[in-house]
Amino acid sequence: MTARTSARHALAALAAVSLLTLVVAGRLDARPLGSSAAAAVAAGNAAYQRGDFAAAERDYRRAFDGGATGPTVSYNLGNACFKQRKLGEAIFWWEKARRVDPEDADVRENLEFARQLVVDRIEVPPDPFPVRVLRSASHLLPERTESWLLVSLLAAANGCFALWLFAERRRPAAAALFGLSIAVFAAMLIGASLAWKVAERSSLREGVVIEQKVDIRSGPGDENTVLFSVHEGTVVRVRGEAGRWLQVSLPNGWNGWLKAEAVKR
Repeated sequence: MTARTSARHALAALAAVSLLTLVVAGRLDARPLGSSAAAAVAAGNAAYQRGDFAAAERDYRRAFDGGATGPTVSYNLGNACFKQRKLGEAIFWWEKARRVDPEDADVRENLEFARQLVVDRIEVPPDPFPVRVLRSASHLLPERTESWLLVSLLAAANGCFALWLFAERRRPAAAALFGLSIAVFAAMLIGASLAWKVAERSSLREGVVIEQKVDIRSGPGDENTVLFSVHEGTVVRVRGEAGRWLQVSLPNGWNGWLKAEAVKR
């Protein structure tokens, strides 16, 4: 066996190990619900159907705490809260479902309807055009779909790489190299989109006001001046914390401090 052949076999083995790692990671990401979480979901569905929305909320919360963190349970939790006239809680859970599956039409419709019921009307200045383009492009596909696409593209890249290693003729080797380039380029685009979403989620600390009316003060304490008030269902961005107080801001740039128990995070 020549040195070149040995190197090719070593690279092929490395590619196979990489592909195996990706497949295992994909299988771990697709773990089924535990029996307790599944039972809680079933109990929540039954309670919701018979009109016991408080019991449905408790069961769905138990399911969520047990690992059922997908968009369906969050959506159902929002519905159960809305039926109890908990507007802030409903918006919180629907927003959580929307972040997992931005393309869910039912979630979007519920949020649009709920926002019409919020007292506060906040004018939001538009983002710069490049930011809007990047955000729209990164949300064309749900995060889970992009994850599977990335795994598939990396698997395809491994396959093309292996074909290139073992190709005896120039034309098949060139075709494999071209396929490898396309797969790597597409994987880089999908990876960049996923990285954008992860960075956006980690940097964006939001909460929803769950009390009917909350005063926003100039500092963390009741002795500070009231700047303005917000109402149930208003989404705020959390900027900082000081004891039982949160520093928050609104999309229009207004900011101040409110009590932490008034916000669901």
